[in-house]
Amino acid sequence: MARKTLSERKADKLAELNRIKAELAELESKAAERIGKIALAAGLGDLDIDDASLRKEFEAIASKFRKSEGKQAAPMAATPSAD
Repeated sequence: MARKTLSERKADKLAELNRIKAELAELESKAAERIGKIALAAGLGDLDIDDASLRKEFEAIASKFRKSEGKQAAPMAATPSAD
């Protein structure tokens, strides 16, 4: 089998990169749709709130859950056994 030229290898890698970018965009789109549906169901669509304030509140929610995940992942302290 003949070895691919540099141009062919570059084209292959660019095609792979574009495929991966499309996959990432699809993942983000699905996540945005999911979060949007939840936000609408919670009544956020009916509120008169600017984007900056809404984003700040979403960031607070994310921070809250990141902290709780960190607490769950922390190893439990060893407790002396009562023998």
